[in-house]
Amino acid sequence: MDSATSTIHHLPESILTEILARLPLRSISRLKTVSKTVKATLESVYFRRLFVSLHKNSSSSWSLGSREGDELIGFHGCKTWDVPKSLGSFISLPLGFEFKASSNGLVLIERYGCGYSYVGNPVLQQWVKIPQLPCGYCGVLGLVTRVDENGVVLGFKVVRIASCVMRNGHASYTLNMFVYSSETGIWTSKTLQCPHLITKLGARAKNLNGTIYCIIGLKLDTSHVPGVVLAHDFFSDSDQFMVVHLPEHSNHNNNGGVNGVVNGALTTSGGFVMYMKSLVQKRGTVLKVWRLNHDQSWQLLCEINGLSISGSFVPIAMHPFDCDIVYRWHQESPRHLVSCNLRTETLIDPAREYHGDFYMNQSGFEEYMDEIGRLRASDRDYTILIGLFQSVLPRWMESVPRPPQVDMIDTTSLPSYVACCLIEQEE
Repeated sequence: MDSATSTIHHLPESILTEILARLPLRSISRLKTVSKTVKATLESVYFRRLFVSLHKNSSSSWSLGSREGDELIGFHGCKTWDVPKSLGSFISLPLGFEFKASSNGLVLIERYGCGYSYVGNPVLQQWVKIPQLPCGYCGVLGLVTRVDENGVVLGFKVVRIASCVMRNGHASYTLNMFVYSSETGIWTSKTLQCPHLITKLGARAKNLNGTIYCIIGLKLDTSHVPGVVLAHDFFSDSDQFMVVHLPEHSNHNNNGGVNGVVNGALTTSGGFVMYMKSLVQKRGTVLKVWRLNHDQSWQLLCEINGLSISGSFVPIAMHPFDCDIVYRWHQESPRHLVSCNLRTETLIDPAREYHGDFYMNQSGFEEYMDEIGRLRASDRDYTILIGLFQSVLPRWMESVPRPPQVDMIDTTSLPSYVACCLIEQEE
């Protein structure tokens, strides 16, 4: 027994708890192997609440990226977790895999078009293999998590769409879905009634507090424009989608940009669902931001013209914790990312804002925005909104919830692990 371990064992429990609660989460995770007594202390409800209280003003790491695994924006100055590098650097996607969804520090990755998927925490390097559906491949709708009052992840669900049946002559739809729960370790079927057809979700589906939100397009002349938000709480017993019309949904064509294009984004910030859009008008490009309140009403938070930048821009995302900070992409040469404070209506240099811990992939952003433009131009579908995968480390997290009779995968190299599994399958 080394001197450090001996000191831990001889300290009074109250003093030991106060000392350990000031350590970052990654160090706390490693200390669980010291002894059963230390492990019990670190996993107690009292310790968890003390840790969250002591670290409530600490920053938390977050990342915004593409489904191909490219990190486009990130902040990694996280004292709570002791994360010295960006979240994107903790995982290399296995060959043929892509990001499908994320929620409260967990991410869902899947092999293209076959349903071979994993849920895990890249920082803890813990993964759970999700069993394939016996009926074949079904597209992913999203990943949701259940948390307690302290934000601790208690369980997760993976949601897939099996089929969509038209009812009443396009007036409504019945969605047949499969839901995998970490609490049971099995897939169950769920049928939901929906007034609109759900298609082309990907990164544009967002989740918050167990609810998945997605934007559905409405036909306008020869194109589709954003029209409504559909939402459903997958930890509830309801069989209905909630329908919320987007703000100003009836006049997108009049107030939008060229050919009715609306540069918008559905995102989350500060515990709320947010909707942003830029409107190209004669007096300049106007940025509008709304918050979806708990009564399902939209509240306009700001309407800002210009912000000292000429030309058009696209709202990309919001700071996950500060709804006053918006990131937008300036589309005219030289193309670049701009951070702006909505409260003071001032521009911010992202690198200075986070004292050197801010990461931005300039070339990756250019490729991503070019792809969005190509997709829109191909079929005049302007519901292809800007949608980045948001990964945020929670204030506290136990091990990844482990389904019954499922082994936890602890590995520093998920690509190598997956490659070995695929070779064994083929043999």
